[in-house]
Amino acid sequence: MKENAKVNSNYQISKNMRESKIEWTDHTFNHVWGCTKVSAGCKNCYAEVLDNRWKGGHWGPGSTRKAMSEAYWKQPLKWNAAAKKAGVPAKVFCASMADVFEGHPDTLPHLQRLFALIESTPFLIWQLLTKRPENIMQLVPDHWKIQFPANVWIGTSVENQEAADQRIPELAKIPAVVRFLSCEPLLGPIEIGFFGMAPAEWGYGYSMIYQLIHWVIAGGESGHGARPMHPDWVRSIRDQCKAAEIPFLMKQWGEWAEDGGYPVRVGKKLAGRLLDGVEWNQFPK
Repeated sequence: MKENAKVNSNYQISKNMRESKIEWTDHTFNHVWGCTKVSAGCKNCYAEVLDNRWKGGHWGPGSTRKAMSEAYWKQPLKWNAAAKKAGVPAKVFCASMADVFEGHPDTLPHLQRLFALIESTPFLIWQLLTKRPENIMQLVPDHWKIQFPANVWIGTSVENQEAADQRIPELAKIPAVVRFLSCEPLLGPIEIGFFGMAPAEWGYGYSMIYQLIHWVIAGGESGHGARPMHPDWVRSIRDQCKAAEIPFLMKQWGEWAEDGGYPVRVGKKLAGRLLDGVEWNQFPK
């Protein structure tokens, strides 16, 4: 795909329909509220900070999960109707304030309701992101275990090489039309290994890894205590994606920008999201 000031691809929705400030989605939806930290990327969890501001009690071991209102659950039905009328599918990120596949007992009834909602909203593309891809096949309906609905993109967070090595093999087992990686907050260099051979136990025989991953998001950390993202780390991911012809989206630098090849803290707004002068907005076909 040709580089220019802005690199775009499919699934761009009109700005007057887009509600989310997250660069890679149009709407956010949470089937529940709350989670427990599991890896280095969780250290400065923005969702936990928000939860603590609003009474709290939904994060960490022994915590409960907050149920959402009936009015809240009706929102995706309105988004689906609007997307159908516009003739453009709308993307919905689930969940910004939880982990879809956490498996906490409080979440299970709401999770089944979520799956039914997904099936009833075919004009929404549901972007389900998890740090626990090993739980996915245990929690989805039986008929999803054969093939996920066409409007489901399934992703996992890979903030460093350790997370990538653990989670990419689990993600690759999922029978979804789109599997994606969220390298955010990017905390170290990652070799995705697109041109490596995936072993048979990943679920697709002996396949090339670039055939199993369909999209990569990368971004730095923002907020208080944000850790820097070295420019070389994100350039490497971009270059790996270009070589394998995998869509790449640069979400943000976070609090740190590049100065002379090194990260310097300047604040999220000033840091922006350009990578070598290019705004990367690629999506899966």
